[in-house]
Amino acid sequence: MNILDEIVANTRAKVSIAKEKFSLDDMILTIHPTKIVKSKFKASLKDKDQAIIAEIKKASPSAGVISEDFDPVIKAREYKAFGASALSILTEEDYFLGSIQFLKDVKEVSDLPILRKDFIVDIYQIYESKLIGSDCILLIASILSDTELEEFTQISDSLGLDYIIEVHNEEELRRAQNFPKAMIGVNNRNLKTFKVDIENSIRLRKLFKKNNLFIAESGIKGQEDIDKLVENGINIFLIGESLMKGDFV
Repeated sequence: MNILDEIVANTRAKVSIAKEKFSLDDMILTIHPTKIVKSKFKASLKDKDQAIIAEIKKASPSAGVISEDFDPVIKAREYKAFGASALSILTEEDYFLGSIQFLKDVKEVSDLPILRKDFIVDIYQIYESKLIGSDCILLIASILSDTELEEFTQISDSLGLDYIIEVHNEEELRRAQNFPKAMIGVNNRNLKTFKVDIENSIRLRKLFKKNNLFIAESGIKGQEDIDKLVENGINIFLIGESLMKGDFV
């Protein structure tokens, strides 16, 4: 079992426990349909020469603890001053030391739209994402079937949530292009080996013929990388570790 399979299995187990404490039916009833507001996450990235989704995360399986004095609220304010268009917040608890509370706390103090970065494997998590204040969710193509992608995107649409379908290769990109409302995120980090290569975004961008917003994720260390991506038709970037460590140059 690779690390991705391990995380997915762990996530499924935790969702089952969460359902016992607060059922899906109860969660759905909590979200009043008349109070659903359409997310501005996608809109915040459109029509910009360069747009950065700045990620808030304490740790990762590949890097270990990234920030010892981690404070998501302070980081969100720093990113706002830095000029970020949107935020990404890790909520996975066991492998990334994330928390739903981090997202709630940031939502109270920041007007930037927020991506909930997690491993979404159950519709329960989509309703939960809306309930905690997320504006966007991540749908990882490699861990979801086409049927699940169809169901999950439809539920997201009904809740006013934007969504990024994350892909790693040509086959996943082919599947993602069937969802015109989705943003397409290319993860340059292989989630099975954790090897990083920004050329992955460039290669897949050249193959992609649709009009979806296209995002390069992971491995972007500074302006030189951004310039290279812009030259190849990519102008939206999800940047995490280099910003968290303060070594983005």
